[in-house]
Amino acid sequence: MARTYKYRNIKNSVNHQSTEALVEQFNVQVGKRCWASARAAHDTALIDTLIDRGVDVSAVYDGETISFKEHVMLNEDLNKLFLL
Repeated sequence: MARTYKYRNIKNSVNHQSTEALVEQFNVQVGKRCWASARAAHDTALIDTLIDRGVDVSAVYDGETISFKEHVMLNEDLNKLFLL
């Protein structure tokens, strides 16, 4: 229940940010190894919001696992992530 509450609050927060800002947030997480429920809720909300906006996140998300191994960028149409 607490996890769902965290997710909803974070999802509401990231919904108000630009797609470019969400990509910047993703890139801040690249290479970090710590894992906590708050980070999991943030990362899931971030990816879900990008998907809701029609962004192809397949470069970093396979439907189950999010990869933070490499930085990403948006294409010109702001609808697909590419690894840098």
